Amino acid sequence: MFWNKFKKKKENQFKCSTCGKVHEELASIGFKTPFHYDILSDKEKSEIAEISDDFCVINHPDQTDRFIRTVLNLKTENPSEELIYGVWVSVSEKSFNEYKSNYNTQTEEKIYFGIICNEISDYEESTIGLHVNVITRLDDLRPEITPHKSNHKLVTDWENGITLHEAYSRIEKIL
Repeated sequence: MFWNKFKKKKENQFKCSTCGKVHEELASIGFKTPFHYDILSDKEKSEIAEISDDFCVINHPDQTDRFIRTVLNLKTENPSEELIYGVWVSVSEKSFNEYKSNYNTQTEEKIYFGIICNEISDYEESTIGLHVNVITRLDDLRPEITPHKSNHKLVTDWENGITLHEAYSRIEKIL
């Protein structure tokens, strides 16, 4: 997992340890790779996997897994603040190929079915395997995901939002 590394400066301000600038918005929390890539051996990573900042393909002998990088936005009580998780989602071969072929030339939004492939530590129940809609966005923005209805706490948080205090608490836990 990675995150924008921030050191708390004062209330609602963070100094980014990556760029050195002070930001007033919430830090994003994200994953560099999908879980399925993380559990591969170094040999498997070099022999059967291809990964970039936005795409991952794992060619197992009996199947090929395809992942795209997306964002999950959780609302807070402050309408101008969202906690953003950068997560990897597994999609079908058809969806993967269509999205990848239109990656930099997207002229309309598309919706694909996907499955979350990262373990978001803020939840007791696993987030791997949660079903989502993947909504592509224009202007070279990563796709946004919307969870399907379920009793999972992540879905409840997505539907109802979280407090700003909870958002900062989640960021602080990572720091």
